[in-house]
Amino acid sequence: MMTVEQKIKSVVDKMAGVTYIFDNWQTANIRLDKLPLPAVLNLLPVSGALSLGMTQLKDYPNCMIAFMDKSDFDFDGTENDSVIERCKNMAKEFVLNLNRSGLFEQVTGDIPYSVFYDKLSVNVTGITISLQLKELSGTVLCPTKSVEEIVYGKSKE
Repeated sequence: MMTVEQKIKSVVDKMAGVTYIFDNWQTANIRLDKLPLPAVLNLLPVSGALSLGMTQLKDYPNCMIAFMDKSDFDFDGTENDSVIERCKNMAKEFVLNLNRSGLFEQVTGDIPYSVFYDKLSVNVTGITISLQLKELSGTVLCPTKSVEEIVYGKSKE
């Protein structure tokens, strides 16, 4: 059974030449000094919902995904705009791959984004998007299994 994070990673892994990070801003800030760019940062979710149906228990985390690339320390507007456009293209590729993955409900409608620069000690510019990802397939609820087997994949014995 794949976690939501593993499912997101599998979508990012389809994007050529992109580094995947699952972390918080502070730890990612340190790690980014040693990792190749561009990068996709899946920030640790701070909220979400568990959806309990008759046959499945699904996770619907509220996700923030950051798409970033290297920028010059003393960038001008035109140079930085091209980095932002590359990051928006990464976000578009991610969402289209996500929708084709069959792992989550389709993302549709408006996807607001925020631009960031000077947020991290490494010289990067990027955008973040926030969306609630809804698993299509969650944990199967089987009446013959114990709660421990359903949740953890094994009994406590």
